[in-house]
Amino acid sequence: MKVHIICQRWKQDRVLSRFTRYLVDRWGWTANRRPDRQADLNYWLAYLEWERFKEFDQTPTAAFMTHTEDQINDPEKYSMYYDVAQQSDLRVCMNEASRQELEDLYGLTLRFPLPLDKGHFPLKSASPGGTPLVGFSGKAYRSGRKGADLAERLVGDFGGRCRFAASGKKWPCSTRWYGWQEMPQFFQSLDVYVSTALVEGGPMPTLEALASGVPVVVAAGVGLHDELPAVKGIYRYEKGNYEELRRALDAALGEYREIDRSLLREATIPHSIDGWCEATKAAFEQLLTHRG
Repeated sequence: MKVHIICQRWKQDRVLSRFTRYLVDRWGWTANRRPDRQADLNYWLAYLEWERFKEFDQTPTAAFMTHTEDQINDPEKYSMYYDVAQQSDLRVCMNEASRQELEDLYGLTLRFPLPLDKGHFPLKSASPGGTPLVGFSGKAYRSGRKGADLAERLVGDFGGRCRFAASGKKWPCSTRWYGWQEMPQFFQSLDVYVSTALVEGGPMPTLEALASGVPVVVAAGVGLHDELPAVKGIYRYEKGNYEELRRALDAALGEYREIDRSLLREATIPHSIDGWCEATKAAFEQLLTHRG
């Protein structure tokens, strides 16, 4: 089976680039900026790559449907998400809610475990005394889907009780860009990780924080957060609801020193590089067999 992955920056230090390289390294598949007419299957990773090759139909196609966007704030990406889903032979999602929606609309859609590199994120030791550090991660886009406005309110309300830091760009606190090799350092420094996002596919930082044994505050109904187990140290709130978010962070700050970090790491067991690679290969083989 010859699979070709379309990923413009697949050799760079980016999340989806690593996802691509895991598959290339494991199975010997190819990757570059353009689809391959000689392949058995072309895989848009992520679905946005389809935009440059809308008319491509020389092979079966699969699309990695990371997440949609807000229909009002980013209508073009919102529409593209569903256009790609409709045009592809197979859709691959990051969470079960997205999988079910797209399967109901367009047919065969699968959800694979996410390729969490747990070896890269060691378990954090006990938190030292002093003022706790709360973190955010990612790029706070203009669309608002990362919920940076909620983060700003938290920083204002909790500034006297804890410190804040962020990995990424445009957060309302001390922020720096951490490369992949530095990300474990960021999570090791945190006492609580907060996701304020309104729309996500995963997100990976939640899994990386849990793998590090860091308590997380996450929005219900966002990405795979609803699929996480009921473990002490995982605090949930209604997405976009600031009062619930505030209460959840307050609870986390009251208990973070008592959390069993090994249980938080165990919450990530379903997600691994091996699981991602094996599930992808098996799904593509089955798709091509049925079409054959």
